[in-house]
Parts: sequence; structure tokens; C-alpha cells
Amino acid sequence: MTVDHGRPTRTRVQRLGAVLAVVAVALLIDVAVVAETRPAVPPSMVTTTPSSPSAGSPDTDLSAQPAGLFYGSSSGALAYAHPGGLVVAGRENFQDRAFEDVSAAGGTVLIYLDAVIDNPHGRYHDMLINASPCGPATALWPGDYRANTFGYLNDIRVGSVLQGKFRCVLEAMVAENPHMAGWFADDVGSRSWFPDIDWASFPDKAAYRAGAIALTQTLRSVADQYGLVFIVNGTWTANDGGGYPNTAKSGNALADGGFVEHHDGEIDFFQPYACSPQWAAQSPVTRGRAINYAVTNTAAGRAEYVESGCFAYVNQQPASAYDGGVAPWGRFHTTGLPSRVSP
Repeated sequence: MTVDHGRPTRTRVQRLGAVLAVVAVALLIDVAVVAETRPAVPPSMVTTTPSSPSAGSPDTDLSAQPAGLFYGSSSGALAYAHPGGLVVAGRENFQDRAFEDVSAAGGTVLIYLDAVIDNPHGRYHDMLINASPCGPATALWPGDYRANTFGYLNDIRVGSVLQGKFRCVLEAMVAENPHMAGWFADDVGSRSWFPDIDWASFPDKAAYRAGAIALTQTLRSVADQYGLVFIVNGTWTANDGGGYPNTAKSGNALADGGFVEHHDGEIDFFQPYACSPQWAAQSPVTRGRAINYAVTNTAAGRAEYVESGCFAYVNQQPASAYDGGVAPWGRFHTTGLPSRVSP
């Protein structure tokens, strides 16, 4: 999982306290701006919504090129302001001018969203987890499973409050960010790899898988409505959580691609994983041509993923560089992926 989780939270009370005591001072000015510039109700409840652009058609060159995660400072994102460039914006900086410039130049801007971890840091995570115009506060998975230092496992089961609010939050993101081309959906996989959850003893693996599938179904539905894409950072591995819809094949047919994070030296596994034809098979935007993305710790790792032929985006970016981004290692080329939503 990537590290744009904001601050750790433990319980509903502590989570609210963290938002008030830790985040409020730093975001006081921003909150005032939000109140003036962003709609107070979800876009499905207002009369004006973004127009749907023409769907992307990646029928040009999907060979590997640079991409970058920018969870803190966005200034380095300007280096990706080219047709084919791809950047991932974080929980708070997603409306920075640099991302608008990337989009205007023909690049692809994805916005980070984690529906699985109980961490309300950032506007859209707050809307999803706490009471908001999209619905009541969500619940934790029964048993209050701590996932990692950043939070507990949300109740993502089919029929949960979170599942009911998810579309509203996605629509709010599209309405408020006409430069976005889609989502970077963190922690969404058919099984958990969280360090504090013992998957072998987890009591309801089928419900976890079904909940993850439901999240990707909603992402696909909203993405299709606006001609957008999304990639998932979570495994959909044959016979280990299983792919979708065929559990015996890797990949999620609803997602436009997957994210491989710091698995240098493991290309023997991740090449066939990323090359699985099940990725993006049900996306009318990428039409079965996956936009898999890998980040590595080393230059050697970057080279092996570039040379694998299964990744549209690769860069050497250790977790310590997520906040400040990373420079591109080579030239860009057009992909036919969506760039911006028409206002």
C-alpha cells in the first residue's frame, strides 16, 4: 500500500479528536476556502454536473514511460505535463495548479482514495468515513481489526454504509476536479495484506472479497459515466484471493490496471501477473489494454519492470519520495488515455 494515509486513527472518538486537534489548525485556512468554493451537497443532488468527455482509447503506445506519486509537494508534477504523462495526487493537494497544468498539457491525473482503511484525513476520506451529505458515519469491520499503524479495517461488506456512500463520494470528486482522469484506489484487493491482520485466521474471506469487488464495480460505473479510468493498489492474484471474475486468473477485469509497489527482483511473478488478459477486460475506456504501474526502490528494479513489456508506467520512487514526487527518467509518448473532464 502507498503511504498517503495521513495520520493514524484508532477509534471513532479518537479519529474525530485527531481531525479536530491535529488537522484542524493546519487546515483552518483551507477549510474556509472549501466552504466558499466547493458544493455543500453531493453532485448527485445539484443540477449541474460535469459533461462526459469522449472515452479514452489507448490504441497508440502503451510501452513503459515515467509516472510519479505526489502526495505532498506538487511542484515536481510539472515535469509530467506532457501527453502521456501520469501523476497521482494525494489526499489534500489534488486541486494544486500543477495537476491542472498536467491535465491541460494532455497528461493523466489520478486522485488517491482509500476506502478500506479507517482514516478520514483529507476531504474525500472525511466525506466517506464521517457523517456527510453522502450519508451517516461508516462502521468498522466487526471485531475492530487494526490493519496497520494508519487505521482499522472499514466495514466494506456488501450492503454496508460505506458501500452505500461510495458512489456519492466518487461523484463529488468528479464534480469538484474537472482536471482529474480517474482514481488511484489504494488497498483494494481480493485479500488483505495488511501487516496487523492475520489473513489465515480472518473469519470471512468471502465477504472481504465480495466487498472489494463491489468497490471496483462502483468505481467502474462512475468511471464509465465520465470516461475515466482507475487503477488498484491491492492484489488480484489467481488462487490467492483470486482474480475477478475468474478466480483462477490474475487481474480484475473492472480495473484499468494494477499497481506493483517495491517488488524489485520479483519480476518472474509480477510479469505474468500484470500481463494477465483479465485486467481491464470490462473497461470500455481501456478495452482490455491494462495501464499497470510499478514503482521500485532501485534503478535495476525499474529496468526489469520497463523491460517486462507489461507495465505502461514505471519509475524508481522509494516510499520516502512519495511526498515530494520523483523526476521522470525518460521521454513521454501519447497513450490515448483520458486527460481532463470537460467543465
